[in-house]
Amino acid sequence: MEENEENKVNTDELRTEASNTVNQFKDTLKNADIKKDSMETKGFVVEMFQKPLEKIKEVAEDQNGKNFKYAIIILIVWACINLISRCFAIGWYWRPYNIFDNLISIATSTITPIVAIITLSLIAFFMNNKNKKPLTTVIATLSIAKIPTVIAAAVSLLTIISYKVSTVTSPFSSLCSVISLVLTYFGLKNLYNEEDDSNFLKKFIIIEAIYYIAHILFSFLNIYI
Repeated sequence: MEENEENKVNTDELRTEASNTVNQFKDTLKNADIKKDSMETKGFVVEMFQKPLEKIKEVAEDQNGKNFKYAIIILIVWACINLISRCFAIGWYWRPYNIFDNLISIATSTITPIVAIITLSLIAFFMNNKNKKPLTTVIATLSIAKIPTVIAAAVSLLTIISYKVSTVTSPFSSLCSVISLVLTYFGLKNLYNEEDDSNFLKKFIIIEAIYYIAHILFSFLNIYI
């Protein structure tokens, strides 16, 4: 009986958070000023690199969703980078009879960043049993933590010009992945209001393990989060 009630609470909670997230997404798009929002996001990214831990904490403690628009812009940019990269990759081996498979490949590659962030956000949201933050705050925090990964993806587009550039872009991507992982750790730690690293490290490992399982499951759909 208690388990059924808990499942019902979780379902209702997810429905409410999903509705709030969709509504805030719509409001953000409705009130979007591309030039202004782009400049604000650029300024935020600069500040993020000047004081990363302070900014990630600021985003994680935001209860009003003011940073959510930055997350949307970051995810859109990331998706566009994947779209461009995949289109050029397919262009080298284009075959008319593979047009359907190619379109599916482009679509799955484009939505991969969004699926990755939403998946990790949902795992982090449900793993937090106390001091729960809005799902929009979780999404914003984890999206912003991926800024180095997005930059690495943009730099990797240089391989379109020459594959030899990968000797530089590949190590750079690895470095950015490590930085994003560190930012994700501190972002989640702030979302969970944890002070003790030894205690939170266990939760972080569990979250990443569940995410890795999700990664395997999504790979069967050719979505590599």
